[in-house]
Amino acid sequence: MRIWRLCTAALTAVLALGGWSAASAGTFLMPDRDMLMGTSEVVWGITTQANGTAFVLDYGDGSAQSTGTVADRSFIAFNHTYALSGTFTATLCVGAGAAVPGCLGEQATVVVKVYNGGLLSAYDLRNLNINRAIENGFRYLWTSQTNRTNFDTTDTTNWVADYPLTAASLAVLSFENHNYKVPNNNNTPTGLYERFLVQRGLNYIFSNLAAQPLNVQGSAVAPDTLRDPCVGPGIEAAPCTGYRANADSYLGYSTATAALAIAGSGTPARMAGNFGPVNGKAYAEILQRVVDAMAWGQIDGVGCVGRGGWHYQLFNNGCDSSDGSTAGWNILAMLDSQAAGATIPAFVKTEFATYAFPNGFNVGGVAGNDGTFDYNSDGNSASGNRNLGKTGIGMQGLFWTGAPFADPRVASALGAINLRWPTGSTSGDDGWVCGAHAGEGCAYPMFNVFKALKLYGVQTLAASTRAAGPGPIPAGDWYAEYVDYLLTNQVSPTVTTGGSWNFSFSCCGLNGYPPVSTAISELILAPVALVQPDPTLFSSVGLKQGVPLSTADDTNPVSTQHTVTAQVRGTGGVPVPGATVNFSVLSGPNAPKTTGDGVCLPAGCVTPASGDVTWTYTGGPNPGTDVIRANIGNLLSNTLNKIWIVPVNKCDVDLDGKVTQTDLAAIRAANGATASGPNDPRDGNSDGVINVADWRYCQLRLTPQ
Repeated sequence: MRIWRLCTAALTAVLALGGWSAASAGTFLMPDRDMLMGTSEVVWGITTQANGTAFVLDYGDGSAQSTGTVADRSFIAFNHTYALSGTFTATLCVGAGAAVPGCLGEQATVVVKVYNGGLLSAYDLRNLNINRAIENGFRYLWTSQTNRTNFDTTDTTNWVADYPLTAASLAVLSFENHNYKVPNNNNTPTGLYERFLVQRGLNYIFSNLAAQPLNVQGSAVAPDTLRDPCVGPGIEAAPCTGYRANADSYLGYSTATAALAIAGSGTPARMAGNFGPVNGKAYAEILQRVVDAMAWGQIDGVGCVGRGGWHYQLFNNGCDSSDGSTAGWNILAMLDSQAAGATIPAFVKTEFATYAFPNGFNVGGVAGNDGTFDYNSDGNSASGNRNLGKTGIGMQGLFWTGAPFADPRVASALGAINLRWPTGSTSGDDGWVCGAHAGEGCAYPMFNVFKALKLYGVQTLAASTRAAGPGPIPAGDWYAEYVDYLLTNQVSPTVTTGGSWNFSFSCCGLNGYPPVSTAISELILAPVALVQPDPTLFSSVGLKQGVPLSTADDTNPVSTQHTVTAQVRGTGGVPVPGATVNFSVLSGPNAPKTTGDGVCLPAGCVTPASGDVTWTYTGGPNPGTDVIRANIGNLLSNTLNKIWIVPVNKCDVDLDGKVTQTDLAAIRAANGATASGPNDPRDGNSDGVINVADWRYCQLRLTPQ
């Protein structure tokens, strides 16, 4: 299950199924799916066998099978309606002797969970529909890729767009952020998406990188401009070699977006194939060299109003105004790359914070403290060139440069977003505004506002009029508002070739291009604002409890509170902010408590800069052992055992923590009475009767004075 908000034990348990099940060498079924009973859904698979080969697709529910010969081996797809809820195993058999059961050809199976919407709470049904939207969107990205029909004979794939490298990077990142990743070694990926889309998309990115010589910048005349971009493990001293996009009129954009997808892979040890300059390089080294090229490309002209920022091209001792959009992609690339373990050259953040950011973030000046971020950083807050999307970028810049939530600039940025939330724009904004209410219907502002607010853990906006519910969703939950929009506006999600989102990107390029809108929508629906945490760390020690924090069992008296801490870390233990963590009591006396049954700090269960989220819940009156787990989307943590006991306060009748003469007097006064139960403190020897033997037992246990 790919959803990041789980709310019942039944839904949570589905996560244990993991990804898709094992398949024969050349036949694959879609990843695991959650479906709605009584609704026409799409079941699909692929095969490396030739078109014209016989196949049988069995849905596992006893209904009629789909049979015939393969017409499109890259997309064997059928609509099917499950009439009953439950867990079903769908089976695809391709080749000579195609039959289910008794397949003599290649066979693949997948587990399908079907839910009865009438038996789900409104909150659970909404979460199920989020899951369905995510998987339907990914199916669309599969069908719309180039080279799809040659998925097993071509090394690369992309999506046709004005800027194909950026489009491919965002598409690949969207899969990675939902935990469809290639392995962190040189093994062949096993999942359908991982093997034939994510890996080939990464190969396309690698094949579109070029070597860029990097040198120390600046001059001895102005020593504060001296900047050495050649950093990171294994990187040679300057002059060194970096990697940049090889052919794009917007190298400042595309180099940064390439970094996003490489960082999002979370596989530093994996080696690239024979693709241009990265041949045989580890992903960690490739990412580091891209980061170094972005650092080298930072504007560094002395006295230049854009110093410390980025423009469409990469600069070396050049001068131009910092472009707000390009800077935004580089900010995210630096954040993601650091979380993925890359070393960021020390000067990059300092240069941006000292020069480019103050000249672009609108505080003071003629327009006053308005919290927006300019398209052209010119130090003049009255010059316009601002909109909702770039205001989100400005807020991301504040986060990157370390501004705490209490910083007045953060408050001003939130004020600017609130001001634009009802309409998407206000007077004085530039002509590149798209989308209406809250920027909905425009990928660019939705994406950047999502990133900014998630990084700062903002759960509600004053300007949002969204009502509370269902379940624990509070009034004014801006993210729930975005999700509502995406659920309502997905195009034909239950049609075999449907599932896209088709709205504008921004002013220019990629406008109305469904693959890019779909990738952005999938990123907004992802459980992380940056990158997925290191799966090994999270699955082994990501959840802790006790004092000091550990994964050991912990014991509490019944009817008290218990707190667990999710520690979200990237490669090398770097904290990952902006991840939405959910908690579940899988079994035990307090099952099926989930996130909404307790209290998260920070609110909304989104990791702050520290990468830590705590969840506190109150245990019930029954003893036993709770098994607790956290999840970030379908990425599961380790489990913890919380042992709940009934405290036995023998002899301490007044429960003051001591055994005194007052307690002995109470035992004497009850002489001959029957104990109230096995935990009656007056029944010292636990024989069920209160008498002189209990008085003697407790006299020997008087608390020293």
